[in-house]
Amino acid sequence: MDIKNKVRLVQEKEIELLKIFSEICEQHNLTYYALGGTLLGAIRHGGFIPWDDDMDLGMPREDYDKFIEISGSVLPKHVLLKQHTDNLGNTSIRDTSTVITFGTTDCNPFLDIFPLDGFPEKGLSKWTHEKHILFYRMLSKLSVVQEISDRDRGTFENALVKVAKITKIDKILNTEKINKKLHKVIRKYDFYSSPRGGNVLGTYRDREIVPIEVFGKPKKMEFEGMQLSVHSEPEKYLENIYGDFMRLPKEEDRVGHFEAAYGK
Repeated sequence: MDIKNKVRLVQEKEIELLKIFSEICEQHNLTYYALGGTLLGAIRHGGFIPWDDDMDLGMPREDYDKFIEISGSVLPKHVLLKQHTDNLGNTSIRDTSTVITFGTTDCNPFLDIFPLDGFPEKGLSKWTHEKHILFYRMLSKLSVVQEISDRDRGTFENALVKVAKITKIDKILNTEKINKKLHKVIRKYDFYSSPRGGNVLGTYRDREIVPIEVFGKPKKMEFEGMQLSVHSEPEKYLENIYGDFMRLPKEEDRVGHFEAAYGK
């Protein structure tokens, strides 16, 4: 099977997972929003970005916790919920009945689900909260430093990673304990009652934190023939992250996550 067909098969299986997840959210009055490339795909392509092979969703912390709590009794047997305590701690649901090989690695289609938390808008509380998160996020990365790739991160971060690898600081750091402390910190501000909020531990960091009204009351948008739950003002969210989000990336950058990690 060529890479294009593999990616499309992953997408089709993730749509099936999305249908299961959406039905559970509707039945239990849980809120979710499409995030990142999933929302970008909905706006720009009416579905998946053609080369994208994962799906990112976010749930306000209260709903996120409830979904995890009920998952064991509501998910079909072939769908596995996994909490990733060994990294920054998001959750995924995986289709264990489907295995697709990329390179030499067998992969299950999955949805990533991220908690959405509140964030202070300004002043000392914002500064303190940012620094607490930065501290624990840095410790979390250092605890798995031997697994970090050597891509360019800027002079300071490159130097920090290099020193951490040489000193083997990860040997004295407990990733799971650090991440539990990190999540205790980011839970401090309630999503619904804060002036700003978002996926606090997201890839794009502070660009994923937006005025709470940008999330607002979810609305439905066409996505691969079904209705996807999105922000009240999705374009503002995408602009905050990507800038000119309607511009397509260069041809050589159109690579999915599975292919980038494991090969074709």
